[in-house]
Amino acid sequence: MKRALLTAFVLAAIMTCRAQSFEYLTFEKADGTLVSIPAEGLTLTFADGNLVSSDGTTIPLSSLSKMFFTETSGIATVQANLPEGAVDAYTPSGIHVGTFGDTRDALNRLPKGFYVIRDTKGNILKTAVR
Repeated sequence: MKRALLTAFVLAAIMTCRAQSFEYLTFEKADGTLVSIPAEGLTLTFADGNLVSSDGTTIPLSSLSKMFFTETSGIATVQANLPEGAVDAYTPSGIHVGTFGDTRDALNRLPKGFYVIRDTKGNILKTAVR
């Protein structure tokens, strides 16, 4: 456990040096959900098996898959249910990339990357196509 925490701390320290050219630090959890935090002035600490950011965001280290810097935050709210019916797909920066018959069709046809899927009722899904 100490080795994992030390490794995570070293990675966070290295990434802090690079944070000046990126707007957000994004964490990907093991379930594929993304959490983005503004990088400016960001401080990360580790306590009781959790990564804790200076804005109060807490992520259990056991659920952390990876972290990386991004230019955009995407959408903060993630909905567990798939949007129904016809959907529109967008990049995290808001560029419309297509309209699809349903969410599964969109996920099958979109190239690898991160997307925001929105149905006509306003339901939103933030996902990664791998």
